[in-house]
Amino acid sequence: MSRRTNPAWRRDPPSLAIAVIAALVLGLGSVAAFAEPQQGLPAEGPPVLAAVRATPATIDTLLIGGFARGTFREALNVVASDLSEAEREMVGRHLDRIFVPTVQLAMQSGGRLKVAYERVRRPDGSTRSIQVLAAQAAVGGGLHTLFFYEHGEKPGYYDDLGQSLDPRAWAGPLAVMHVTSGFRMDRMHPILRRVLPHTGIDYAAAYGTPVRATADGSVSFASVRGGYGNLVEVQHPNGYATRYAHLSRIDVRPYQPVRQGDVIGYVGATGLATGPHLHYEVRRKGQPVDPALAMAYEQTTESVGYDLAWRNERRALARLIARTPTVIRRQ
Repeated sequence: MSRRTNPAWRRDPPSLAIAVIAALVLGLGSVAAFAEPQQGLPAEGPPVLAAVRATPATIDTLLIGGFARGTFREALNVVASDLSEAEREMVGRHLDRIFVPTVQLAMQSGGRLKVAYERVRRPDGSTRSIQVLAAQAAVGGGLHTLFFYEHGEKPGYYDDLGQSLDPRAWAGPLAVMHVTSGFRMDRMHPILRRVLPHTGIDYAAAYGTPVRATADGSVSFASVRGGYGNLVEVQHPNGYATRYAHLSRIDVRPYQPVRQGDVIGYVGATGLATGPHLHYEVRRKGQPVDPALAMAYEQTTESVGYDLAWRNERRALARLIARTPTVIRRQ
């Protein structure tokens, strides 16, 4: 059962009836566009610009909660049974990533789970991606709460006291990384012969070189996509997505969880490529960012407990968690 409510989740929403799932939908939703480059080489004559297809997307926020046991994904089958299986998988994978292993193990014996998350939906109603905003697990006699917060240029998860829960630095996608083309807006495309933004970094590598996930996450796309050729996209819990293009072979499938360092495919020259190399992209809420900045994140154990902006954000997210229903259902 779902309910549409006030769009601004940071304000006090109206009281919610007890239900397996309560949803705060952002009005008619914020509209975003995800551009997908398409291969644009004519059979003969001068090259033309690659076509771009913009797909509108709706953003809303949901609250789910209840008592259950098992893995996080098994618990979601109980407390959020009216969500699609794909969406439950996405939320479950994010919870696996952001909760410490002790909480995951304690959940096997049963406990109370509350989750507030933002989702991006396609026009056909399917969910494209999700971002957990706050979560709470009351298990094993303890209460574990976490909040998503963007501190400066570093989005991540923090506990109730403002201590960082995401200390791992990003790794490179290749064992040896030799940059042949950087992130820039005025690059001359070597095949289309037009000045086009280069929204990633190209790394030279031999055909068949293993390509590895640069951070923990879940696979959101693993197939052929226009000029990218064979493409893998991985969604990360902190709101980023990484793309690995021109692969000769793909070794993962959609909705599969991956850990930092897992092999997801192999270097190739599929799509619009002049030779074997890896095109690596990093995106934040659908917009490309310089991968060099994302990979420069250093290990941190910082605390934002005394940051005023953090305290305001924590207070708003805590109100969402407090209003999440906790219904008991038979398993």
